Amino acid sequence: MKKLGFVFITMVLFSCNSKIEFEKPDDLIGKDTMILMLYDMHLAAGTSNLQNVHLEKNRNYMALVYNKYRIDSVRFANSNIYYTAKIDDYEEIFEEVQRRLKILEDETEAVTDSILGVNKNAREATRKKDSIEKALNLKK
Repeated sequence: MKKLGFVFITMVLFSCNSKIEFEKPDDLIGKDTMILMLYDMHLAAGTSNLQNVHLEKNRNYMALVYNKYRIDSVRFANSNIYYTAKIDDYEEIFEEVQRRLKILEDETEAVTDSILGVNKNAREATRKKDSIEKALNLKK
């Protein structure tokens, strides 16, 4: 009887399949459009707490992203679920989004530094020097 129970449990464990397959939606958003949308969504999420020209804060700009691509939130959600099941595709999408965000960050930082007239390395050195001086003053 114990052998039968062991065989039954073993069969159940091996028959379980952790890989979930989602059907490809009829209106699947293409990879390139998904990359652009997710990029814009990250920007929208990052700026939602900033004050806009109308002096408003905490605005939800996702509706503007959906309007820009003429896609509703349900279509995006279905496509997003499909791509999350295809982890290799989703990873490629997010790596590209991260790459584009990094480029934007570097460009923005360079413009900010040029506006302030400060070299980034000089600014870092000043910051380190200030922290060392502060630590020495605390010891006195």
